[in-house]
Amino acid sequence: MAEGLKILVITSELGGFSKSGGLADAVGALSQQLVRMGHDLRVITPAYASVEQRNQASTVVDSLGVPLDSGEIWCRVLESSLEIEPGASLPKVPVYLVEHEHFYSRKDFYGENGQEYPDNAQRFGFLSKAALQLGLALDWIPDIFHAHDWHAALVPYFLQQIRKTDSRFRKSRSILTIHNAGYQGRYPGYLKSWLKIDDADFHPDCFEDFGGVNLLKGGMLSADQVNTVSPGYAEELKTPLGGHGLHPFYQRLGQDFSGILNGCDYGQWNPEIDPHLPANYSSSDRRGKVLCKTTLLEEAGLKYQPNIPLVGMVSRLTGQKGFSFLIPALQEILEMDLQLVLLGDGEPGIADALKKIRKSREEKFYFKQGYDNRLAHLIEAGCDLYLMPSLYEPCGLNQIYSLRYGTLPIVRKVGGLKDTVEDYRNAKAHGNGFMFQEPTEEALIQVMRKALQTFQSHPKIFNKMISDAMNQRFLWENSAKSYQKLYFKALSSQALERPRF
Repeated sequence: MAEGLKILVITSELGGFSKSGGLADAVGALSQQLVRMGHDLRVITPAYASVEQRNQASTVVDSLGVPLDSGEIWCRVLESSLEIEPGASLPKVPVYLVEHEHFYSRKDFYGENGQEYPDNAQRFGFLSKAALQLGLALDWIPDIFHAHDWHAALVPYFLQQIRKTDSRFRKSRSILTIHNAGYQGRYPGYLKSWLKIDDADFHPDCFEDFGGVNLLKGGMLSADQVNTVSPGYAEELKTPLGGHGLHPFYQRLGQDFSGILNGCDYGQWNPEIDPHLPANYSSSDRRGKVLCKTTLLEEAGLKYQPNIPLVGMVSRLTGQKGFSFLIPALQEILEMDLQLVLLGDGEPGIADALKKIRKSREEKFYFKQGYDNRLAHLIEAGCDLYLMPSLYEPCGLNQIYSLRYGTLPIVRKVGGLKDTVEDYRNAKAHGNGFMFQEPTEEALIQVMRKALQTFQSHPKIFNKMISDAMNQRFLWENSAKSYQKLYFKALSSQALERPRF
């Protein structure tokens, strides 16, 4: 690479600033790695009320006009930074915070009390348009506009439009990364006018979706390159079963659609240095893992039994995570010689069902509703097995954390789970975890029995699997190199003049 690229990342969340899930961590870690590689990368994201950095940030554009609706909407843009490593001499990642009182000074990012904000299309359409206007205001036109998920999916479309009228954007290209294709940004059709979506592009082969607007669909058909966060999930999205209703459009992208596996932030998830643990440990000396297990059991009110495996889960309580068949299967699973701890929050119905099971089987099952970062780290370290029975999983991070902590994952063979976990099959092929295929109670119970039998009857094999798992690495450095190739692929191709249809 002769010189670094100018890259503008557009995201609704950013680690260290705003976070509701893995999107924030992935965008932050990838951005840091790309700056390490010499790129002039900057991030634009909303200045939510909860973003503490807005109070110390400097004003970079006092009044930015964003052409939407029937005129211009004005905002202020602040500049902060994301440090690659606190105190390091390496350059920081510039972060532009879009400040708009009505759109972003709210209690939460996307909604409240289980309901999303009704104007989310406008809120994030505004962010997408502001990204291009900021480039003009700063006289800094990116080579690459890297948009993440449906919230920024209008960026490729807006770039297509401005390339027709402003020669300064002629060489700019767009990348759309899809972290979870189940969330598509579907809104009423009348919003197309507010969002400046041309009538010619509002039809079933572009933005229109049963009379409404589908921002993800129109965005991916407008982007120069599209990717998702694992090769396995990319293949699933092309199928009727896994495409969330959009499989023909993923197929249509052809060679312009790919999967790049997320990395892991081993600075945060490493049992050798993890400050959240009562004792640290490594693959060569795992004595500290025993103390982590006893500490976790004590907190959960469960009895320590060295010959009984402890199974952990840290999960959002949603249908995507497999609770539709996990909860019915728990009665039989809890009859096995094992203990189970679960930390998570989400749908009230799932939480209520887990509380009921907890009450009836409190000697074997512990459930804590909510999220507790320290406890999440302790579960990864203190358990013997980690359960992820997801219906679909674009990449998944907890199974990667589990491997590093020597907690063998039990996962469904989907998406990024099948890209990171190798199924134990026999004594000659140890693997690093246990996999099942069908999303049913029976399949889950069967794989749980298999894992339990391996733990109890084949301890040497189980220990070898732990050593192999702990020595695996999924580095952001490798992911960033793949994204760099994707950027140059986009830049070397002819710009799209209109969405693909």
